[in-house]
Amino acid sequence: MNQGFDSREIIAAVESLLTGQITMGNRVHEFEAAFASYLGAKYAVMVNSGSSANLLAIAAACNPARARRLQPGDEVLVPAVCWSTSVWPLIQMNLRPVFVDADPDTLNVSIDDFRRRITGKTRALMAVHVLGNSAPMAELLAFTREHDLLLIEDTCESLGARADGRFLGTLGDFGTYSFYYSHHITTGEGGIVLCASAEDYELLKCLRAHGWSRELANREQIQDRYGEIDPRFLFVNLGYNVRPLEVQAAIGLEQLQRLEGMNRVRNANRDRLVSAMESHVEWRGQYGFTRPSPGTAPAWFGLTLLCAEGAGREIRSLLPELERRGVETRPIISGNFARQPALALLGVDVDPADFPGAERIHHQGFFIGLHSVPLDDTTIERLATILLTS
Repeated sequence: MNQGFDSREIIAAVESLLTGQITMGNRVHEFEAAFASYLGAKYAVMVNSGSSANLLAIAAACNPARARRLQPGDEVLVPAVCWSTSVWPLIQMNLRPVFVDADPDTLNVSIDDFRRRITGKTRALMAVHVLGNSAPMAELLAFTREHDLLLIEDTCESLGARADGRFLGTLGDFGTYSFYYSHHITTGEGGIVLCASAEDYELLKCLRAHGWSRELANREQIQDRYGEIDPRFLFVNLGYNVRPLEVQAAIGLEQLQRLEGMNRVRNANRDRLVSAMESHVEWRGQYGFTRPSPGTAPAWFGLTLLCAEGAGREIRSLLPELERRGVETRPIISGNFARQPALALLGVDVDPADFPGAERIHHQGFFIGLHSVPLDDTTIERLATILLTS
């Protein structure tokens, strides 16, 4: 069982099911309010996954009902180290993703490379906060203001991390989060979009559920205007069905209360493991550890490691050996996304070699998960030994 998931969530889920209300209702709205309040955001719209959160944010940014919207063909800067659904919504909305290199020390986007890749067609920036860390946000925000760019923060892997005292995901026009099973909190599947304006909030609610008017603040005026249409099925925009379930929100309300404590334990487990490796008799500088960006307080998703150059370690042989010895691993998101074959199918012409930082992460980086309960000293020492002797 997930170490961050126990009887409290199970009881909340059962109580939710026993009400007979399965589809989106009061518990979803309660969770949205609690989540926004915790992060200090104005508005929150819950959806069925973090991927849907990205889709909804980009769809709202492009919607003709938005006063300032992205247009087909506009360029959006996106880190080369990212997840697929940081990119696919851009293509689905007829925007042009422009990949930007990553800094191997932080795993996050290189601000210098942002400056190299911006053109007269650049209109937005998709920031992807990698595995609990972020780019130096003061610089990134200055960059977006300088060029008047829309900022979408993909915070699916970094719930609870802060930059200059503020939570990641609350600094841009939209912030997206995932509550997938392995993330900082879980609702099984699930996600949420934060936004700062009432205009975007109304758009997100409308697009989340078919484009109908049911949840809009001005629904009564709209219904009066179109009196010949049944108000229960009055469509005022395009839309999707990415609604969450009540049971997901019930679980989320319990998980949110535990977020701070679980993040504190994950960070402590990481620090203890790094310390155990660096003080180990087998330590030869085999790995580099991700460093926090200036002004940030990470909420580590996992222990990220980059094989040191010249250390004689090859990922292709190392990772199977770690798995054989009982240590599960993952690539750093999906490595250098410029290598993914779907891009060519979709007409995105990009050379992976143009992103040397992302290439180093792709070929030399991996991570292991961090438990949300304290690890005992024996487990810490065993993990350090396996990582250093495999």
